[in-house]
Amino acid sequence: MTMQDTSHTRPAPGRLRGIRRALAVATLLLAACGGVPEEPLVEAPALPASEVTPPAPPVTLLAGLYKGSLDSNPSREFLALVVPDVGKNVHVYGWHYNANDLRLAHLYKGELELGIEGNAAHVPQSWRVIEGANSYPASASVSVSSLQQLSANLSISRSSIANYTLTAAALPQAGYDLSATPMNLSNSSWNGHWSSANTTAVGRLQFGVNGAPDASDTFWNCLSGNAATWKWTAQSLNYFKVTLSLGSITLCPSWEKKVLEGVATVSKQNGVYQLDMMLLDGKGAGISYRGTR
Repeated sequence: MTMQDTSHTRPAPGRLRGIRRALAVATLLLAACGGVPEEPLVEAPALPASEVTPPAPPVTLLAGLYKGSLDSNPSREFLALVVPDVGKNVHVYGWHYNANDLRLAHLYKGELELGIEGNAAHVPQSWRVIEGANSYPASASVSVSSLQQLSANLSISRSSIANYTLTAAALPQAGYDLSATPMNLSNSSWNGHWSSANTTAVGRLQFGVNGAPDASDTFWNCLSGNAATWKWTAQSLNYFKVTLSLGSITLCPSWEKKVLEGVATVSKQNGVYQLDMMLLDGKGAGISYRGTR
């Protein structure tokens, strides 16, 4: 019988041992994983301790309506509305009744970048303070901030720099509810006062059944008649964004054909509803209104 030469199909001894070891490893992997993995798993190397990024701390809560005073005149009211902005920033709007005419509000507008543990950073000269006919740049930094309390240091650059401390407490939830939807102002009438520069005037702000405002029933020439166009937009908190476009007002040249933007807020104080509004022209002048019903 002639023997068939199979040397060309039989693996060499060394190669055969390698194949057997590979099969043994594959058998262990199949037993451990219950099947053949689709892709090999690669474990990423751990970052050095110096490169590990800690979780971001929570942002300080600061939002709502706060009422207090400046240390320069603690008997005069300071009302501050704090509303959220992009990222960690908040906008602050303030009405300070520190003029000789207690119906005339000095207006504050600025922003803060919230920090942690009751602190907030400030952007220098990012604030504007409107006192009567004058407007000044200002800065502010918060030392205590929460949903219950607000304390801030204000630096106003007049002919010289003057520093003040604002201390205010949040209105009770019954007076200003952060989680409430904005109040429906339709078919409501508010009696109060307008103020601009060094002038105040008695006036009524009325909202029709469709929610359209009307300020024509006032003793102030700038708003008398039908030369004003309003836009009120309810926001997520208890406040409104407001735009006022003024037309041809020959008896009020300082505001003729100007467009002002601002905010309004409604709260319950001393048993009545109170509406506070400020409108700014972006150049250091503004109009405010406070009415009750």
